Amino acid sequence: MDKNKEINFIAKHYHKGLFAIGPTLRRIKGGKTPWWTPQRIAAACIAAAILTATASILVHNYRISDIEPETTNVELSTIPASEIVRVIDFEKASLPEVVAKIREVYGVEVYDIPSEPDQYTLSLHYEGSALDLVETINDILDTDMKVTE
Repeated sequence: MDKNKEINFIAKHYHKGLFAIGPTLRRIKGGKTPWWTPQRIAAACIAAAILTATASILVHNYRISDIEPETTNVELSTIPASEIVRVIDFEKASLPEVVAKIREVYGVEVYDIPSEPDQYTLSLHYEGSALDLVETINDILDTDMKVTE
């Protein structure tokens, strides 16, 4: 008799699709349910209100005009012109041409040039400071030139 009660209950309350699992699973997975459900819209509105309130509190309490700028004294040291690294090229150049180019590129003065500078020629690609360049030329040409700013 219990079976008859159950069958009678199901027969009395049965509607097509009422006990089907497929549509329920689709709704749970998001297949047919739109993303704009009332609960989600309410949650988004509440989140926006909280963020707006937080932002206005922060702006009110921490205005940029209220912040005093920090001042820092910085000492700038200048690098002597003779120590600035530059690139310079010579191709079968006479010593007077080399000295003129060093003066032009590095902005330094070269002195103690040999008495007959036209006898010296130089081919060189160099990257470095004027002091190092003149030292290298002295080693190559066996001279004793010096540099001042």
